[in-house]
Amino acid sequence: MTSFVSIDEGYSLFLKHTPFGQPIEKCNTRNFKQLQENCFWVRINTENIAEMHYFKTFQYPIKKFPGLSIIKAYAKGIEINDECSYFLANFMTIDETRVIGNADISEEETKMLAEEIVKSFDYFEFTVVGRGQILAWFPGKYPFFEWKFPFELTDLDYTSCLPDQGGFKTLIRVISNSWRTLKDHPVNRVKIDLGENPANFLWFHSQNKHIGNIEPLSEKIKKTTIFWPNTSALSDFAKYLGFKVVENPPINPEENTFLWVDIDLKSEDIIGLIKKWESADSRIILQITESSKKIVMEFNGGFNFNRKAVYLFYPGQNIGFLKRIIKPGNLPARFLFSNG
Repeated sequence: MTSFVSIDEGYSLFLKHTPFGQPIEKCNTRNFKQLQENCFWVRINTENIAEMHYFKTFQYPIKKFPGLSIIKAYAKGIEINDECSYFLANFMTIDETRVIGNADISEEETKMLAEEIVKSFDYFEFTVVGRGQILAWFPGKYPFFEWKFPFELTDLDYTSCLPDQGGFKTLIRVISNSWRTLKDHPVNRVKIDLGENPANFLWFHSQNKHIGNIEPLSEKIKKTTIFWPNTSALSDFAKYLGFKVVENPPINPEENTFLWVDIDLKSEDIIGLIKKWESADSRIILQITESSKKIVMEFNGGFNFNRKAVYLFYPGQNIGFLKRIIKPGNLPARFLFSNG
């Protein structure tokens, strides 16, 4: 078996916290330390968006990335209509035209607010895909525009981020007038009474590209592809790439298996970070090392504004040579998918 382990916010393990040093130095991780005895380390910057990063990591042309909206639609089992335009949309908080950030609302509250928008602007259909987020589709093919992602909007005047080109009048009308519809909604009145930020603004992003279907990774690399766990935020994306998404890691996997494991190390403090990594070492790393001939571990910074990452390659022979002749971003796939 060949394994790729993505460790969300794992880069925090390598940050020096004076006078304590790096958290990874304080961890009791016997299995990981055994890997380190025969490994090679490389620093590689990621993309801002996790799905775009792994699309590129697995050697798909970035121009073929379909948009997060299509990935969500695929995961939800929604049939894609080539004569429609698809977007994700986030409920956010604004002060006049300045964006404060994403609103913290439940999926039920998200549905209530989206239904209110549709009552006022009966231009699109939607389904809730997460807390504060909907998938929306409009009839007709819109010209493509690189909409800012929600994390990029914070503290900006949203009007400066709207497209100048024609073809978006309907969408701009919904965005610009969403606060009028949402500001006095009962959900937001309760939030204001509680001293919380209201969900008084709807921003569309992640527009689809009309590019057709992509080749599943299993066919591309001629291996059985498995993704674990099914609770990961990346499970929808893994399904889109053709991975079999499983509840438990495979036991006694076949040699011709490519396993992608996603570990979440988001923590409130250093102690929590260390405990999570020690737990992963005993529960996950042990099983991977016992079953895998080749392993790449990615300790990323969590994406968005933190694009830093360090990679561990096991076994470490020949990686130094490959690093001299291959672009850093191509190293993980070249190492994982080669027969050598």
